Amino acid sequence: MQISKFPTRVSTFNSSKSSSRLISTLLAYQSSAEESRRAINTANMNKRPNQEPQDSAFKRHKDSHQTDHHRRHAPPQQTQRQEQHPSQTRPKQEVNYDPALNQLPPSEMAKADIPVYTPFTVAKNLPPLPEILDPKLVESPFRHKSHGYDRSSTVADITYERLEFLGDAYLELLASRLIFHHFPALQAGSQSQIRELLVKNETLSEYARLYGFQNRVQVADLETMQLEAKNRGNKGLNKILGDVFEAYIAAIVLSDPEHGFVRAEAWLTALWTPKLLQTQEMRKYRNPGLALQQPDGADPKTEYSPTAKADLQRRIQGYDAKLVYAPYKASVELKGDQLGQNRHFIALHLTGYGYENKLLGRGEGKNKVEAGNWAAIEAMHGGNKAVVEDCEQKLAVIKEAKKKEKLEKEAQAGSKK
Repeated sequence: MQISKFPTRVSTFNSSKSSSRLISTLLAYQSSAEESRRAINTANMNKRPNQEPQDSAFKRHKDSHQTDHHRRHAPPQQTQRQEQHPSQTRPKQEVNYDPALNQLPPSEMAKADIPVYTPFTVAKNLPPLPEILDPKLVESPFRHKSHGYDRSSTVADITYERLEFLGDAYLELLASRLIFHHFPALQAGSQSQIRELLVKNETLSEYARLYGFQNRVQVADLETMQLEAKNRGNKGLNKILGDVFEAYIAAIVLSDPEHGFVRAEAWLTALWTPKLLQTQEMRKYRNPGLALQQPDGADPKTEYSPTAKADLQRRIQGYDAKLVYAPYKASVELKGDQLGQNRHFIALHLTGYGYENKLLGRGEGKNKVEAGNWAAIEAMHGGNKAVVEDCEQKLAVIKEAKKKEKLEKEAQAGSKK
C-alpha cells in the first residue's frame, strides 16, 4: 500500500473517510448481489418444466460455441465425416425402372388373360378334355427331352419338362382361387391342406389316366425313367404323369391366350368337385352359399359358365363370321349393401352366314366378362338357339369344303412332281 506524503493529521482524516466509503460500497454491492441471486432463483423456480435455467442456457450456448470452434479448426477429414451426407438433405426422386425392364428379352408368347373369379357350377359327369389350339403345342406336353429333342430348335419345340414349370404355377393359382371362394370361412392352414389334396401327384396322375395320358408319353426309355423317378423318392409313373398333366394345363393356356385360362379353370373345377364334396362331408367344411355341382335337370340357361364365350366362338366364329360384344347401356353403380359394385350390360351381335348385326343375346354381370358370358349363354340356350345351331352347321360345311380343296391342291402338286 502506498504511503501518503501528506501531513499525518490530514492523511489520517482522509484514510478514515476513504475506508468508510469503501466499506459502504462493498456492503451495497453485496446486498445488490444477494438480491439479484434471490431474484434469479425465484425466476428459475417459477419457470415451466420445459424451460432451462439461465445458467443452463449459458452453459449450452458455451458448449455450442466450443463445438463450432472445434469444427472450424478440425482437420478436413474429420469435418467431412461429421457433415451430413448430401443424399439425406436433397429431396427424393422417383426411380424409372423402364430402362432396366427394356433390357429383358422379349416374350416369345402372348400373355394369358386372367379374369376376375366368378363362382360357377359344373356337371356331374367327366368333363371332356380341353383341346390344345396351337398345332405346335399339341404333342409338347407328352414329349420328354430324351425323345428326339433338339436343343438348338426354336422355342416352339419344347418338352413337357419346360411346360410343367409353367403348368405347376397355373395349377396352384387355379386351386387357390377355387378354395378361397368356396371355403371362405376356413383358416389359411386348412385351405392349404385342401389345396395339397388337389395338386399332389397322386391326384394328378389319377386324372391323367382318365384321359389315357400314359399311352401318349413320348420317352426314349420309359422303364428306365420310371426306375430313376422311383429311386429319387417319387412313385415312378405317378411322378411322370403328374408332370405331363401340369404340362397339358400350360399348353391349354398358351395355345389360347384369350380364353385358355378360363377353359382350364372350368375343366379342373369339374375334375376337383367330387374330391371337394367328399372333403366337405368328411371334415364338415360345407358352405351352403356356394354350390359346386349343378343339380339334376338344371336349365343351362340359368347356370353360369365361364367358358360360354369361348364355346360359342368355337362353334360358329370362323372365316368371315364375327361375334361382337358391346354395352347396350351404361353401367350402373349399385347402392345399399352392394355399394361400390357395378352392374354391366353387354349385348352380343352376329355378322355372317347371311346375318347382318343379328342380336343373339344380352347379359348382365358384375364385370364385362361375366356379362359377356351371360350373353353367350342366352345365345346358345335362349330364343336364338336355332340360329346358333344353323350357323354351326354352315361352318361345318365350309370347313369340310376347305379341307377338300386343300387335299386337291396337295394332290395336284404331287402329280406335277
